[in-house]
Amino acid sequence: MARRRGSSLAAWRLVLLATLAGATTRVYPVEGLVALRDREATVPTTEVVLNGGEYRTLTRADGSFVFHDVKPGVYLLDVLSVDYFFSQVKINLPKSAEQAGIQCLEYAYPGAPKRSIAYPLRLVSPGKKQYFEQRERVGLHTVIRNPMLLMLGFTALMVVVMPKLMDNMDPEEKAKLQEQMGAAQDPASFLKHMFGLPADGEDGDAPQVTDGRRATDAAK
Repeated sequence: MARRRGSSLAAWRLVLLATLAGATTRVYPVEGLVALRDREATVPTTEVVLNGGEYRTLTRADGSFVFHDVKPGVYLLDVLSVDYFFSQVKINLPKSAEQAGIQCLEYAYPGAPKRSIAYPLRLVSPGKKQYFEQRERVGLHTVIRNPMLLMLGFTALMVVVMPKLMDNMDPEEKAKLQEQMGAAQDPASFLKHMFGLPADGEDGDAPQVTDGRRATDAAK
């Protein structure tokens, strides 16, 4: 009997200690405010989460929010706004009163250097999100960057400038150029001229064996 009473008393002590430990666990309210640069504008009702959804809450009409009964630890706070950008905040809730108070570090964007900010939080949006690019307006810069228009402009320039250049050229160079231009119109002649082949009607450098034999036969 004595052993049973001793074991039951030990069990009650454990239950009492667990109850006291649970009663002394600290919890915090995490609160703050989201706002825009334009003080007259207000942020529509937006969801705010800790650690990707471990704690969730919604902003009030004035942009304020609060999480109730948050246990000590390190949390990442995100404002899930569809229309505006907001910084991500790392919040450190101390486990005991002996430690420093609530500490907050702000990350303006992923990979940005951290910056210590005050608590309660005040998060101001740097700007509005843009999901679509603005259509480019037609102007002189679009004309300059259009390859088809550049080709047309170059062709028109050559039509205007080339006759003036031809008039100022040496007669021999002008004749050679006209000959080359005429050969360029005939692909066969142009290729023969390019590779140094004799044109139609020219014997070139072929040996005159046949002509010699004809001359000998005529002498006989």
